[in-house]
Amino acid sequence: MRSDRPNWRAVALAAVAALLARGASAEPVDGTRDMVCAAVSVVACGEGPSCFHGLARTFDLPEFMFVDMKAKVVRATSESPFKKVDSPIKNAETTRNHFILQGVENGHGWNMSIDRSSGRMTTTLSGELVSYMIFGACTAQ
Repeated sequence: MRSDRPNWRAVALAAVAALLARGASAEPVDGTRDMVCAAVSVVACGEGPSCFHGLARTFDLPEFMFVDMKAKVVRATSESPFKKVDSPIKNAETTRNHFILQGVENGHGWNMSIDRSSGRMTTTLSGELVSYMIFGACTAQ
């Protein structure tokens, strides 16, 4: 059966490939258009002196995040078709150099900062037992 819904995984892979090939976002990221973001590397820290580096899947975190500006939600997907998360955007602000999104989900606060000209993204997720720093890139759709 054919679906009229877009294949988000294919869209994300194409966007990431294009983004990495150019090294920058084709259009400035300003919150007027939806975005696709890819997690490139992750640092996870727990209480104490230890932090661990790896890929998003190393920590069971989403590799792709789709920012739906109209619905004001970040849709994250992982390799598992059963693990899809929608996280409401509580605050969005555009500064001279960055587009910043913030939200709360499952007792964790998150912050996504995207360089408006390059599309480079840093997302932090902090909770009681562990915090994550996710580094990657976004591109406007």
